[in-house]
Amino acid sequence: MYAKDLDHLLELIKTNPETAPSSFLEDSSYASHLYDHCDLRRLKSSMQGDPDPEAMESWGLTSGTWREQVAMALEAVTEAKRRGLP
Repeated sequence: MYAKDLDHLLELIKTNPETAPSSFLEDSSYASHLYDHCDLRRLKSSMQGDPDPEAMESWGLTSGTWREQVAMALEAVTEAKRRGLP
């Protein structure tokens, strides 16, 4: 099951502690791409800045959807690090 948004991801992580957080990110999503290619520092920095116009165009995202996807990736990476996962 893939998370629909950040709140859903948080719920899935909480109720499925044995499952890697990245498993809840849809494979072809921007959040999954970020999870695979960005570190925690870069994700935090992205959340503090403006949405990336190039990424929005490439991935077909609105600014709100872009921010939600970055937040989901940030949460998944943070939780994976907390659990000591790669």
